[in-house]
Amino acid sequence: MKDTIKKMKLNVDLSGFKIVAKTVFTNGKRLLDGMIDAYNNVTQLNPADAIDIYIAAGDKMRQNGDYEGAIRSYKKVLEVDSTHLETLMKLGKAYVSVGLPNEAIEMLSRAAVLNRSDAQCFYHLGSSYYMIDEYAKAVTSFNESIKLDPSFAEAYYKLGLVHDSLSEFDKSIEAYQHAISLNPNFIKAYQSIGLAYEGRGQREEALKYFKKALELEGKGFK
Repeated sequence: MKDTIKKMKLNVDLSGFKIVAKTVFTNGKRLLDGMIDAYNNVTQLNPADAIDIYIAAGDKMRQNGDYEGAIRSYKKVLEVDSTHLETLMKLGKAYVSVGLPNEAIEMLSRAAVLNRSDAQCFYHLGSSYYMIDEYAKAVTSFNESIKLDPSFAEAYYKLGLVHDSLSEFDKSIEAYQHAISLNPNFIKAYQSIGLAYEGRGQREEALKYFKKALELEGKGFK
């Protein structure tokens, strides 16, 4: 790594910002810190450019399924700017993807303070609370997401799951029906509403929704 950095110091083109980005994309997290350190030594890379590189590298790693590398890269952005909204969101989602809901909650809560008009932020926050059985907070978050985006079928669906977990079947059925009204091909919602009716002891009604789910699966919907 030291030899690589020395060569970069000697050969880097001062106008070669794109070269740095391209190399990061190619090599990923292996050279990320060394690349930026070396580039800083000869060009005094400004914080905005460093943020762009870390975000781009994190996005690339996430797309390749390297969530650990993506998290590491996004955290570097927050070392430069702890209130960088886009990165707080990306980092929160990455933590959800690797099953770290408490860490996700920390990032998404910070994002929600900075921007209370993002339905996606509250949706992912609700999902994180649901993962740790904080059902009241999950309901509040999903309702806020729906308030901001009344067409958010997935938020209605997740809200239904929370009510199911509380055995509040009337409320879960209502939430699933909203999801289906927004997305008539929402297989998971049909399956879940069937289970909710089963929970209420309404076997015939449950079978109707299970059959609908099977019908949609047969047509290739997911």
